[in-house]
Amino acid sequence: MRRHPRETLPGEVVEYFALAALPSAPFWARCHTRRVLRTWYLPLTIIETAELLASELVTNAAKFSGSAWFRPRYSELMQVERISYTLRYSPGRLTIEVGDSDPNPPVLADADESAENGRGLMLVEALSEEWSYFLTPPTGKVVYYVIGT
Repeated sequence: MRRHPRETLPGEVVEYFALAALPSAPFWARCHTRRVLRTWYLPLTIIETAELLASELVTNAAKFSGSAWFRPRYSELMQVERISYTLRYSPGRLTIEVGDSDPNPPVLADADESAENGRGLMLVEALSEEWSYFLTPPTGKVVYYVIGT
């Protein structure tokens, strides 16, 4: 896990790190989100919402990044896809970006009560002020959401 803190816009603070597209990625995204947002003194309700939504997007990125959803041997780790993860905070606004190598846009599914999957983006839609995605050249995308603080 590498992180590169930097300031980009006046008053904006940014934390970046990369995750391996493995089943453990959502766990590490939640841990990192909690640690960083605590250091930024954000309210617990914002931290909990950010953790939940980050976990949903990182789970999707890991599943659809092109890596198999598996536990690789040590010798296979260099072939595992990477997920980029960025936290951006400026007063009144927290943005979280999750990037992967899959160029297909996220699809907001209409999961029924008995569905075991498909509710991640529904949660993002319900709990964020806005969300969307943009394509990253040569392939891939970044899905982001914004939470008001």
